[in-house]
Amino acid sequence: MPLTNKFHAPDVFLKAIRGHPYSMGDAHFSVTGLIGPPQVGRLRKQHRNQIVSDVRDEVWKLLGSGVHAVLEGHGDGLTEQRFFAECDGIKISGAVDHIKNGQVSDYKVTSVWSTLRGVNPNWEAQLNMYAWLMRQNDMEAKSLQIVVICRDWMKSRADQDNYPSSPIVPISIPMWSNEEQQDFITERIRVHTAENTIECTAEERWARGAYKVVSVDDPHTTAGKRYDTIKDAAAYINKRKTGHFKVVDADDVKYVRCESWCEVADFCPQWQGEKT
Repeated sequence: MPLTNKFHAPDVFLKAIRGHPYSMGDAHFSVTGLIGPPQVGRLRKQHRNQIVSDVRDEVWKLLGSGVHAVLEGHGDGLTEQRFFAECDGIKISGAVDHIKNGQVSDYKVTSVWSTLRGVNPNWEAQLNMYAWLMRQNDMEAKSLQIVVICRDWMKSRADQDNYPSSPIVPISIPMWSNEEQQDFITERIRVHTAENTIECTAEERWARGAYKVVSVDDPHTTAGKRYDTIKDAAAYINKRKTGHFKVVDADDVKYVRCESWCEVADFCPQWQGEKT
């Protein structure tokens, strides 16, 4: 991937980012790749030599890699262990940050905000896929946790309005049944290998205000605010004690990922088609 330096970072950052090692071995998909949107994955492969990134967009990955490297050198148990397994003829790989006494831990260097919205569904899927991979390699996962290192934590706000007390926030992740793990992986393989590319969902596009709740009796009456996910909208309906409501798609939705963060947005027929 071509790397630019539009904002004149010191050359050492370019060298470090270009030298950042990553390999999923001979697998068809990585765990995170399978969790991600199929359309993004396909476009990334098709346009790998045309996708351009800037140092400013890659520096957070560098920070995360540095934290992983330091912790790897001081942890007991298994660290940075990569597992491989096949499902329906597709080889999957995943690197687990830390395993000790059956507890699987994954480190995330991210914002405080990510700790305030409950368990991230992608994190839950990732850790359960790791548990599946371990089981295929005759290892048992007994518990799962994400350890968030908050890069923007402020001591002055600690313990205020659910703000974390520490920049290091362990989050327990629910363990799915073996059948649930298997079914999830089988479905992700299906959508990623389907003949026709599946468009990204509102959630995958980090939509803001994608859904609204309306009255069944009067569809023109909107109840409450707009919601980013169907789950949030359904939760609002479940809290209502009277009335009959349904979730519908909203207009004028802001797609944060498409606008600012998707590296294949310039090649995406879904996004480019909506802009014209």
